[in-house]
Amino acid sequence: MLKGFPALVKVSVRSLLLLFLLMLLKSQLSSLLPLMISTWNYKNANREAWLVLRTGSLRTRQAVFQGCLHCQFADNCGRLLGGASAPDNSGGISLEAALIDGTNMRYAAVAGMAGIRNAIGVAHDVLRYTNHSLLVGEAAARFAEGMGHEKDDLSTSSSKDVLLTWRLANCQPNFWRNVRPLANASCGKYTPLPQEKHQREMRQEYPIEQGHHDLVGFLAIDTKGYIHAASLSSGVRSRIPGRVGDAAVPGAGIYAENKVGGALATGEGDVLMRFLPALLAVEALRAGQSPDEAADAVMRRLLGRHTEFNGGLVVVSRWGIYAATCAVLDEFQFVVSGEGSVSYMPRVKILKCLDRHEIVFGGPRGIFYLAPKKIVMTGRGDFAVQRVKKVKLKEEMDFIEFSEEYIEETDIEIEMNEENPKELKEDKRSILDGSSGHLLLHQLGLAPPFPLRFPLIYF
Repeated sequence: MLKGFPALVKVSVRSLLLLFLLMLLKSQLSSLLPLMISTWNYKNANREAWLVLRTGSLRTRQAVFQGCLHCQFADNCGRLLGGASAPDNSGGISLEAALIDGTNMRYAAVAGMAGIRNAIGVAHDVLRYTNHSLLVGEAAARFAEGMGHEKDDLSTSSSKDVLLTWRLANCQPNFWRNVRPLANASCGKYTPLPQEKHQREMRQEYPIEQGHHDLVGFLAIDTKGYIHAASLSSGVRSRIPGRVGDAAVPGAGIYAENKVGGALATGEGDVLMRFLPALLAVEALRAGQSPDEAADAVMRRLLGRHTEFNGGLVVVSRWGIYAATCAVLDEFQFVVSGEGSVSYMPRVKILKCLDRHEIVFGGPRGIFYLAPKKIVMTGRGDFAVQRVKKVKLKEEMDFIEFSEEYIEETDIEIEMNEENPKELKEDKRSILDGSSGHLLLHQLGLAPPFPLRFPLIYF
């Protein structure tokens, strides 16, 4: 028995060491440092949310609520959110907001809601007082009034100026396609084009510029590992009335689950709604990927189908480890509070983005027209000359090779019908790709921020 005593001592010491490590891990897990993350460079809103979160556990819902509330009633969350200067193409102003509870997966949102400024408050009421997940339009506004929210005229001098400027620019840009009269040359009223005259969709997305973000997202993790996320949006400018954006769609702009983590996505909303990147990122975490791996995989999957997409994604694990990625933008900014200590105040993180050329295998094939290098107008405006950069994608065995081709046309005179510049002849062919029919504005690379507008260019 004495001979076996050293072995018993070794086993006992190992058991005690293992028990100590388990107790240490348990204490660390029960005292996670709180973390607050929000999209774009809105430090004041993040600070408001962080001051709520740091007061104690079980404050994640109130924290993300407070962040959105600040953006609704302050003027330092960009011109579109606080100023409500994002009217649809009829001049209407509507808001959308959403909340998700990572504890029980309850989700609540409102969309297309006009006349009520406190959109996040209404979404909160949907979460607390109903079994529904999404209320929209006039019915959502009536629900809000029933919950005690006051009606408010959301139109401002800024929103009226935005609408007037858009109409003076011949209603450019807009979200119509395959209609007549040509969407890139008129304000409608539009009717459908016959199927045989439809054109393939090739477009340059709206640029996302500092101070012009129409959506903000917040994600909070507290000391017990509870997660909430929230989003708020004024909707993209010049949208077709009735459009619902990604802020109100679960998994598109926000998603969270306590046992896994959460994510915030922002960018071209209609693309986000097709791929649900926030949901995909959380599922990637569940499958064992790190936040960095999950963010990269989701963004590359999205770019594999939409090389023109521009936006960003922030992924956070249940332990508060986060990573971010973005595409096509010059840079993506988000704000973090609580990283490293409870006294840690908001800090802006700046991320350089993936280039459109870093597309993964499986992306679109063909020719994609980028922004014009230079546009020259000559004469009295009856003639136009443009130089366009063209990128051709070629598929090889296991990679994609990119080659650039330049169209350099000098002093080409393109006649336009002065009496009716929108009239096109079917036998005319585009100087860009030689195809007949109607080309969209974004095919010509004339989407914003380029100020120059003219109808179509045809020989």
